[in-house]
Amino acid sequence: MLAENSSSGSADSGSLIQQMSQSLGLLRVAFDSTGEAMLIVDESSAVRWANQQAADLWGGGITLQMVGRPLSALLQFHHLDRSPIGDQEPTHPLQKAVSAEGRNSYLIQALSEPGLDQSQLITRLVSWRQIIQMNQSFVLLIFRDLEPLEKALARQRQFIDKLAHELRTPLAIITGNLRRMKRKEHLSGKNLQSLSDATAETHRMASLVDNLLLLSELDADCRRWTLQIDDLRIYVDQWAAKLNPESRECLQTIVANENDEYQVQLDQDAFHLILDNLLDNSRRFCRSRLLIQIRLIKNPSHVELQFIDNGPGMQNDDNYDAAFERFVRIEEHRKADMTDGGGLGLPLVKSLMEGMGGSASCMSFQEFTGSISQGLVVTLRFPCPRSSVGVKSFL
Repeated sequence: MLAENSSSGSADSGSLIQQMSQSLGLLRVAFDSTGEAMLIVDESSAVRWANQQAADLWGGGITLQMVGRPLSALLQFHHLDRSPIGDQEPTHPLQKAVSAEGRNSYLIQALSEPGLDQSQLITRLVSWRQIIQMNQSFVLLIFRDLEPLEKALARQRQFIDKLAHELRTPLAIITGNLRRMKRKEHLSGKNLQSLSDATAETHRMASLVDNLLLLSELDADCRRWTLQIDDLRIYVDQWAAKLNPESRECLQTIVANENDEYQVQLDQDAFHLILDNLLDNSRRFCRSRLLIQIRLIKNPSHVELQFIDNGPGMQNDDNYDAAFERFVRIEEHRKADMTDGGGLGLPLVKSLMEGMGGSASCMSFQEFTGSISQGLVVTLRFPCPRSSVGVKSFL
């Protein structure tokens, strides 16, 4: 009887192993038949798995030649401006995968072909996703050709980038001439006002061009980030110290718990630019004496900064997302006596936050607190540094 049970168990196990083998074989065929190259990379940056498309591009057509080799020995990532991306740069897909999944366009160079010239770099849309299995971290990378629409968008971004560069020079010349004209004492009050209006509009155009250039860099993932880890309170204090006395008077910083650690990893210049844009946005729409509160809150996985003003806020919930769209102007905020802004302030805030691995959102102060007071709350979320949450860095 025992022998029969043992024999039956062996047969069942053998059948199960055969089914699993067939399933794995069919899964391999499915992955190999796709038009996308796929790689799985472990924490040491070594390739653990590759499909046939990836092997054809970077492994001499043999997947086993890729397994166990460092990713950096097989291919090199480049920005769309052809500048190489270092293994430790925050814009490298493996580094970006640690904080969140996403995708972006890159130029890829096959290092398995040493004679390949940079003019032969291929453009690929790269997606990344972190996978946690058995207390181990892996990253799935998927490479695919750009669709016609994506190629058109890439060309459009290149056009905007070139146009913005070309506009900088004439705007600088106009600004200089307007300043020289303003120094003349014989100008009448009417002419002086017209000159002041022209100077203000030129300044607004120059600011718009600078924002377009920065957004173009962020879209192409070409910005050179200088990320450093420190207490968020220090970054806020450094920004406040640069403000003029009038702006500092309207600012109040509130820390939820002084004993908490508010360690974040961010680019100081980008962070200060974010706060500058939020302050300009609040100053633009506030009709009374401007009051700003900056509240810092520590959460297990992130640090939160709430930028709260006493402006009109937003009454329509649909405007919360629309406020971060480019060139969108909220109708409820438009006034006949106020010149429209460029519509790039909050979109730039969102892009800079996402570039540092964070996020930005907004809501009215009434909805945020349940009070009747007006105002807008912009919430910035910074992920805690990897060492703080126990996640290992790739590469």
